[in-house]
Amino acid sequence: MKQKLLFVIATILCFGLFTSSVRATDSTEEYDEEVYKEEVIPGKVIAIIKDEYETLETSGGDYIQKVQVLKVKLTKGKEKGKLIEVYNTVDGIMANSFDAKVGDELYVGIERDEEGNILQGHITNVKRDKYLIYLVIAFILLTIIVGGIKGVKTLFTLGITIIGVYYMLRGIINGQNPVVTSIMVSIVVTIITMFIIGGFNKKAIAAIAGTLSGVIIAGTISLVIGYYANLSGLETSESQMLLYSTESMHLDFKGILFASILLGTLGAVMDVCMSISSSIKELKDNNPLMTVGQLFKSGMNIGKDVMGTMSNTLILAYAGTSMCLMLLFMVNDMTLVDIVNMELISTEIVRALAGTIGLIISIPITAIVAALMAKGDYNKV
Repeated sequence: MKQKLLFVIATILCFGLFTSSVRATDSTEEYDEEVYKEEVIPGKVIAIIKDEYETLETSGGDYIQKVQVLKVKLTKGKEKGKLIEVYNTVDGIMANSFDAKVGDELYVGIERDEEGNILQGHITNVKRDKYLIYLVIAFILLTIIVGGIKGVKTLFTLGITIIGVYYMLRGIINGQNPVVTSIMVSIVVTIITMFIIGGFNKKAIAAIAGTLSGVIIAGTISLVIGYYANLSGLETSESQMLLYSTESMHLDFKGILFASILLGTLGAVMDVCMSISSSIKELKDNNPLMTVGQLFKSGMNIGKDVMGTMSNTLILAYAGTSMCLMLLFMVNDMTLVDIVNMELISTEIVRALAGTIGLIISIPITAIVAALMAKGDYNKV
């Protein structure tokens, strides 16, 4: 009990020191220019004043768009209940194009005159957060109902993970090295998760050793291949927007690529390592006479079975996020050579394969550590 208490205190102190160092750097970086923030207020469509189609003539030909004038009731803020007119264009081309209907809940960008009175508004986004909250509540309830105490522990570790990722992002923005920061967060998240879910015992320690080895190897592979393949970390429009938005901050985008691979791999590797370590514990409990070699062999056999499904999980996860991109390549009949040499695709291939290699390497490491630690009482450290 004392060991558990000391571990919890030490972990909280380490995490506290890390987060404090992030907060301490908050004031060191300042933007050169003031960032404009549009005033946005939630509202609800109570009537449609105008709903007509217009034909626009352009150099590329004519196209039809719908123009809407909506009567929207503001639902929050000091002007709650006020009715305003909101203009909306539906063209089917823009990503945020939205055909509004009575009863829809929206976020409205407000335009004011010099005296602060509202002139009109425009739709900035559909109000989706309510449904996401419902989904989160369903997830929490199902986790607790199905998992019981384990479910509560799972939610707690998930909360720790979210906090860790948040402070990692804050640290990177405030000038901390993405490689060092992501490794620190991975270590803290892995240790807390494994000890809370698996208990303070040798099983958890073996899983921690395998997990950290796997994810760090995956990150290292990404750095090495990224260097020789000349991957900049600026393969997506989001990363390019971040570059221009934070020009004065000199972010390390290659390091950010390392951090993204580390985090993307962490969950799958933790799953595999805990499965192997738990299985070896069960084998040892059921047959105390099993040797280290026998336990290692059994762990490897279990790991091989898990490896196939989890490797597919990683590859399919990355493929799923690139579905539209792959369809675009097929529509434009691009050659395989052209595709794989694009930085965006090269980065995704490195991301997927580095993560999978890290997962594969974690299997023998976990198996040998768990087998060696199986001597004596496996339920204690």
